[in-house]
Amino acid sequence: MTALPTLTVRAMPHRLRHLPLLLLLAAPAPGALQAAEPPAHRTLAAEQQQQRQRYSGVWALVDNANNLFNVRLSADGQAISTTGTEGVPVGGSSHLGANQLYEQGRWTPWGNGVRIDYSDGWSDAILTGPAGPEQWSWAPGASRLDPPSNVGKAVQLRGAVAAAVGVYRIQPAQADQPVTTVSLMSNGLAFNAIDALAGGTWRLDNGEVEITWSSGWLTRFTPKEQGPLQVRIWEPARRHPSPPTAIRPGQRLQAPTP
Repeated sequence: MTALPTLTVRAMPHRLRHLPLLLLLAAPAPGALQAAEPPAHRTLAAEQQQQRQRYSGVWALVDNANNLFNVRLSADGQAISTTGTEGVPVGGSSHLGANQLYEQGRWTPWGNGVRIDYSDGWSDAILTGPAGPEQWSWAPGASRLDPPSNVGKAVQLRGAVAAAVGVYRIQPAQADQPVTTVSLMSNGLAFNAIDALAGGTWRLDNGEVEITWSSGWLTRFTPKEQGPLQVRIWEPARRHPSPPTAIRPGQRLQAPTP
């Protein structure tokens, strides 16, 4: 096995905290490579389709400050992160812009996993190693063939939480306000782009998402992958199951197809 040169990892904004990089295996001998070849009837396209099916879904990752963020990988190759180009928002944040709540990108099969390329130039690869899925990250401008800038663990979410986590576009209760962005993270934190105090918490209640905002407002809806949502909103001092202050449309944000 050929030893790798020592990798110096520096803290990078908006990505994973640096952890010790696992040693990469040296290239196998020709005989071993031949023995590991897939059956002849398995085409490259079929293998890539299996990778898409395996890695589609919602993943939990952490940035260089050990802050959680999530990325949803859709079967059509779209990727949406619950953080923007400035990194993970702070709980109880002051007013936030939509660009601070999400980031879009594309993903594709890559090696023994997938690679996500974001609009700001960062790339994340989710690969399966001896200890399970892990993420490698490269800063804008870095060669994706060089060792990653950062490396850390990746966890795929399952069940009702995975179905709810993500980014939404919701019409506020106030008719004169524009549609706002709402981001739900898998640690129960929620953020929006309308309140002066933009933080909150969310939970699942009988299949519905219930968001309690720091501003005192309450939001409830049943999450679904596509199509319109019926969002019920209660003003401060009013709570479910009393009649909502307003019922507004919403939908999960889908990345545009280039």
